[in-house]
Formats: sequence, structure tokens, C-alpha cells
Amino acid sequence: MLFTRGNQYAIQALVLLAMQPRDKASMCRDLADTLSIPYPYLSKLMQQCAKLGLVGASRGRTGGYWLLDRAEGMSIFELIEAINGERHTRECLLGFKECADDSACVMHCEWKPVKEGMFAVLKEQSLGQLADAVRDGRCVLGDLVSA
Repeated sequence: MLFTRGNQYAIQALVLLAMQPRDKASMCRDLADTLSIPYPYLSKLMQQCAKLGLVGASRGRTGGYWLLDRAEGMSIFELIEAINGERHTRECLLGFKECADDSACVMHCEWKPVKEGMFAVLKEQSLGQLADAVRDGRCVLGDLVSA
């Protein structure tokens, strides 16, 4: 499905990093503790985000992760696509392998406009906009009021 647990955790961590100064690296364990995400799982996700060029990473006592400028301007849709690949646009609501106009499941005609509307909303929201909304107190990131 579009929002896997991994997608949710990765976007939460990226929003938190977007709220941090660019010259400050955040340790993965601190991100995991702040967001109440299992550390081993978040560590793997952050390594994937580093390989995708969304975050910078360094090891050692002063190491950690920081958001790269290109990621801040990316839409949530683009982030999910980067993390998942393009398969999320083709996934079936009922979990079938093939679900397209020419091989539709029983829910395809009902689900397609909803999915396209959801994609449109996700394409309009950038990571930076979400971070600004949390920073300004217009929304919350998990249990955080602001970071």
C-alpha cells in the first residue's frame, strides 16, 4: 500500500531533520527516541535515505544524519516514490499483483479517482512545507508539538 510503516517512519524522520539546522547532524538513536520509532528499523531507513541522496551521513562521535537541500523541496509524493520506487502508483487496493484499467480488480473503478486525488495532494506538499507547519505549531509530528 502507499503508506507502509517504513514510508511513515522515513517521512517523520525527514520532517524532523528538515526542522534542524543544516550544520547539525542528528544521531539516528536520538531521532528514533524522539519519534518513538524502533532504532534498528529507523537505522535501516536512514541508510536507505542516504543512498538515495536525501540525507547526508557521517560516522563517529559527532556524526549522524542531516537533510540535503534537494530533499527539502521534494514533494511527499516524490519522497514516497524515491523510497518505494514507482510501484505505489500501480498497487491494488485489494493486494492483487495486477490492477490497471485493462486488468481491473472489483474496486479499481472506485479506488482510482480516490488514489489520484490523494496523489495530487501529496504532490502539492513539500517536505519543507510540512516542517514549517510543525515548526509554526499548525500541526504536530507524532507526540511532538515542536522540535
